[in-house]
Amino acid sequence: MRKVLFAGITLALVVGTVSAQAQTPTWTDDVAPLMEDKCMNCHRPGEVAPMSLLTYDEAQPWARSIRLMVQDRIMPPWHATPEYGDFGNNRRMTPRQIQTVVDWVEGGTPEGPGDWTPPEYPEGWLLGGPLGPPDYVFEMEEDFMVAAGGEDINITIVVPTTHEEDIWVRAAEVRGNSRVMHHNVVSVILPDGSEERTGRLASATPGKQWDLFPDGAAKLIPTGSTMNFSLHYHPSNVEELDRSRVAVWLARQPITHEVHSSVVADPGLIIPPFEANYESRGEFVFDTDAQITLMKPHMHYRGKDMLYQLVYPDGKTETILSVPEYDMNWQISYELARPISVPMGTKLQVIAHFDNSEMNPWNPDPSLQVLWGPDSRDEMMEGWFDYRVELEEPIIPPSAQVISDGGLD
Repeated sequence: MRKVLFAGITLALVVGTVSAQAQTPTWTDDVAPLMEDKCMNCHRPGEVAPMSLLTYDEAQPWARSIRLMVQDRIMPPWHATPEYGDFGNNRRMTPRQIQTVVDWVEGGTPEGPGDWTPPEYPEGWLLGGPLGPPDYVFEMEEDFMVAAGGEDINITIVVPTTHEEDIWVRAAEVRGNSRVMHHNVVSVILPDGSEERTGRLASATPGKQWDLFPDGAAKLIPTGSTMNFSLHYHPSNVEELDRSRVAVWLARQPITHEVHSSVVADPGLIIPPFEANYESRGEFVFDTDAQITLMKPHMHYRGKDMLYQLVYPDGKTETILSVPEYDMNWQISYELARPISVPMGTKLQVIAHFDNSEMNPWNPDPSLQVLWGPDSRDEMMEGWFDYRVELEEPIIPPSAQVISDGGLD
């Protein structure tokens, strides 16, 4: 009887051990695919992240740091609450995905059977893989030197264009020296000096360098326009040069919707010294039926939170984006999985709060009154957004591809 009992205990221990081993996630089967989906776009050579996570040998030494960052939801960066909005580019990990990383680390970071083949990222333009070579590249006319050390640099550089006819853009990608360039917002300046029609063309921010519009939607760049490169540099410990550029791919299909970019801003903000919850508001009224496709909050070191809210003509309100813990280090664009239709007369309200108190660890100096300005020590309240408007008739752009039967490709 005793032998049978001991045998049963031994068998249970063996089965339990095998079961635990079988349940431990591995790099090849579980963690690497998750890293590819959420992390590797930044964590690879030549990009903004400080280390590459493409392979097991690269990721394993950082395993405990990865677990900590994932558990605390510091990485991957995503600051919108899940209660509002359905976003196609959502990088937020689910509780199950977080637990997979935790179990992998606590289980000894096994590599697993088989081979993991890291994804191949195209050299040069990331959109070059699916779209081919760009139709135009607009580049700064000379290098900009970012001296070693020192304060952040905010500068706007005007870049000429070279196209000789109006062009309709279906995609744009912004590149620069990621070792020092924190972000670059590229805007289209029309020949009359305004930027109200097209506005922001595309931007490069940590983790995202391109804008790609669905078939039938495009942004217009009229001939004679220029580009404003609004650059923010973080100096490194060595001198660096940057010659940022933007590549554009032209629409090849009939255009049914024109994409516009606009911003709700409060340039008159005045944040008192030591104020922990200063509120700033602004609104935009749609003068036509439209579809909102993207939102992009922008503040500086004292930025605390931002809310996007719609007020429809019938008085109904709807929150479409809430960022309760804004982080200036990550200029995230929130791309809606499905556009939000708004009728003419709808108001887009943007409400933001700023923390100028001693409790804000990023605050350069809580004793100062803070005004609007381009420097990170100044402040901005900008709620950027993209929307598209249906055209009365489709436009056949000059770049449309004609096939042999006379139709459009």
